[in-house]
Amino acid sequence: MIYDTLNNLPNYLGMSNNLDAVIEFVMARDINNLPAGKTRISGDKAVVTVSTVTPQTSDKALFQRRDAHLTLETDLEGSELFEVSLGELTPTRPADEAADLTVGTAGTSIAGMLCEGRFALYLAGEPYKSGLKAQGCGKLKKAVFSIELDEDEEAE
Repeated sequence: MIYDTLNNLPNYLGMSNNLDAVIEFVMARDINNLPAGKTRISGDKAVVTVSTVTPQTSDKALFQRRDAHLTLETDLEGSELFEVSLGELTPTRPADEAADLTVGTAGTSIAGMLCEGRFALYLAGEPYKSGLKAQGCGKLKKAVFSIELDEDEEAE
């Protein structure tokens, strides 16, 4: 997991071809003006989904893991908590291979707060929870970038 400010996003160029496309996309525009819903950045290999969500408490949320994607999240309005586990994910239902998504339980290793101007980049294979309720925060407008790894990047 990488947690940093959006201003530092260019420091992560070169990690993945599709991540590079997302970084260039973010740096070239005011992402606060992105429309609700899905926007393709690089075909289906890099997309952003902007939505308004109601944060939930950690005990009601499951960890999620994607094995062939990076997930970059940033809050456009409001703030939220997140949790990341360095432990193994215990699935609570079969993996959705088409969506590259496995959900389940895992021990929390770190937790933090995401807010406007900051991002969290969840790495492939890393269990995480996001969209968790922060004290005093109601609705949350967020941008979630799904970044497919190329086959040669998955092996690295």
